[in-house]
Amino acid sequence: MTTLNSSARLKLDNILAATDLSSVSKAALLYAIPIARRHDAKLFIVHVSSSESHGNVGDAWRAAQTELMDYFMAGHFKGVRHELLVKSGDVWAVLSRLIADYGIDLVVVGTRGRTGVAKFLLGSVAETIFRQSPCPVLTIGPSISGQDPEVGPQRILVPTGFAPHSLYAVGYALWLAQELRSSSFALLHVVTDRPGAQDQERIRKERLERLHAVISADERLPLRPECFVEFGSAPEKILETAARWNPNLIVLGPHHIEEASRKETTWARAYEIVCKAGCPVLTVRAPYRATA
Repeated sequence: MTTLNSSARLKLDNILAATDLSSVSKAALLYAIPIARRHDAKLFIVHVSSSESHGNVGDAWRAAQTELMDYFMAGHFKGVRHELLVKSGDVWAVLSRLIADYGIDLVVVGTRGRTGVAKFLLGSVAETIFRQSPCPVLTIGPSISGQDPEVGPQRILVPTGFAPHSLYAVGYALWLAQELRSSSFALLHVVTDRPGAQDQERIRKERLERLHAVISADERLPLRPECFVEFGSAPEKILETAARWNPNLIVLGPHHIEEASRKETTWARAYEIVCKAGCPVLTVRAPYRATA
């Protein structure tokens, strides 16, 4: 079985934090700032004024400047290169252009985690960003508690299904763990079939062996990764494992959005994890060629 390593260096040079000036987007910005500082990245704080939410761009600019003044006064931006961008139009259309124009490596967004008619701006829009962004997205959900944004993720949980898109996310998480000198790293595989008791133990043993074989033995991790195999619904078991193991980051690698037959259920389940997880969730989209 092919093992993964983090020898191909990734980068976080430009980070985009999307804000609608709500409490959830303020929480997301508090995560984005220390990430930019740790990686010496430039932080673009983007507020998009839609025709429904603001009268004009001038008013939106003043509102955003006033809101960010609290961060300046508190010293949050110390040592961080940053730029405020206020635009008007369809939120995702504007953000997607900025991601391309500024070479964004990571998007940070907050979500209220609401569905259906209860969605607000950073509910439905956050889900669109989550599904459509070509670069990794760090989503700060409504269930996060006891997390210190200033502390880098020291316990990283990576669910994987062994497919290329999923293994790509494992490689990204490995790079991140090494960059941040994370103390704990865990792999989780969820078997969604319902095997009998005898088959379950055989499958558990076989999948554990595959998990242990995923990561190259020469990876410089403080400890060898922990490996878990669970049976049942993927979102349910991921959330249960997270509650038990207590990570401060979950890394997901869902199917590529172009795989139309799978995208709705896969991304809906992934977003369910985002909305219910007690820690931030990083979604890593593999290059399309890596998903074949």
